[in-house]
Amino acid sequence: MRIMKRSNFNIPPSMQGYEVKDGRLINMAPSPRMGLSDLADMRASAKRYKKVQMIAEGNELARANIDLFKR
Repeated sequence: MRIMKRSNFNIPPSMQGYEVKDGRLINMAPSPRMGLSDLADMRASAKRYKKVQMIAEGNELARANIDLFKR
């Protein structure tokens, strides 16, 4: 069994998703969101899109009916 030395785990901050600017540590790591939360957000946005489309179609039909009976 091989024992790893602790020095193998010294990873510079730039490889961990951090950057040093003007003496400050800036977090450049991606957001810790998981696939399920992304999927839920996409599903919610698709549902909202469908609702907006239905409202837009209803408005078009209402305008068409108003224009039809104006004459």
